[in-house]
Amino acid sequence: MRFAGFPREAIEFLRELEANNDREWFKANRARYEEALVAPARALGEELSEFGRAHLFRPWNDTRFRPGPPLKEHIGLALGYEGSGGFYVELSLDGLLLAAGLHNPTRDQLERLRGALEPPRSARALDAALRSAQAARLELNQPELVRAPRGYPATHPRLEMLRRKRLTVARRHELAGRLHTAAAGRRIREELAAAAPLVRWLREHVGPAQHAPARES
Repeated sequence: MRFAGFPREAIEFLRELEANNDREWFKANRARYEEALVAPARALGEELSEFGRAHLFRPWNDTRFRPGPPLKEHIGLALGYEGSGGFYVELSLDGLLLAAGLHNPTRDQLERLRGALEPPRSARALDAALRSAQAARLELNQPELVRAPRGYPATHPRLEMLRRKRLTVARRHELAGRLHTAAAGRRIREELAAAAPLVRWLREHVGPAQHAPARES
């Protein structure tokens, strides 16, 4: 199956899911979900294999620790996430989200990320990677910290970057007619390709996690 866009039935299904977010309704409509959302997402993952192994997220929310609706009201496809950054495509009623980078680094990854901002060569390579993404209108995530992290001076020349606890670029597209055509696949490939230098930088300078995830203060 080639990716020819997400069918209009995918949006209709998501609208109905938003109004009927319960397990029994989903079980009764599981075949529609597979046909309208899962099958196109899998086809997209196969066509984007140059970005890495595709992983389609399960539809169920984990409500054991975070109360909420039992089902995710979107479908998410990760590409190339092998522990040191990758690519992400998500379809929801909010639009088509394209993203890349390292979303939830462990403490040791964050330390290596910040360390790579010091040498001029790696810092310049990161700047070039971000310019590539931003030329495709992918936006860099906002800093999470108000001040410099512990151990760094407030006058550090890379302060704005140091205040980030993750490093991602993203763009959300409206639910327009082209979403339902093969043009959607071409747009997705072009924008992920523009973000590829950032992912390569993360894999070279940050690498996979060596410790379990932990929140950075």
